[in-house]
Amino acid sequence: MDAPDTPTPPPADQPDKKARATRIAEKAKNIIIIIAVLVAVLIYFGQKIMMGKRYKVSDKESVNYSEKATEEDAKKLGEILKTGGYFDGSKEVDVLLKKGDKEGTVVSFVISGLGKDDAIEKAFKLIGEGIAEKGFGKPMTVRLIDSHLNTLKDVKLE
Repeated sequence: MDAPDTPTPPPADQPDKKARATRIAEKAKNIIIIIAVLVAVLIYFGQKIMMGKRYKVSDKESVNYSEKATEEDAKKLGEILKTGGYFDGSKEVDVLLKKGDKEGTVVSFVISGLGKDDAIEKAFKLIGEGIAEKGFGKPMTVRLIDSHLNTLKDVKLE
């Protein structure tokens, strides 16, 4: 009678290959985690830079100002928006004010979407006209942005 078949042991280098593959996979996973964290940090600080400094108009409303815009500019814009009814204390609202050499004065409003017609664009153009008339002047850009600060539409006031 023949002896039962015994399994052949793996070659001596097989466990080393498996261990090496595991180490490489772990390193790759760690690199991916580090990259994801760095991207999240860059996005966070990028938004902070875009938002600028915060001037609190009320408990729910604020004007964030950046570049050459001052706190006085933010206060003035807040008062214009209160007088015009945009800031009415009913909801959380942030408006961004930026004054720079490249784009001039930009007032950004966070909106949820533009819809199929241009009624929202027209309404914000009117708000922008009021802001310009009450001391901010023209040219000015009224920027409609989403909650991630992505530009949806620029309305130029000349």
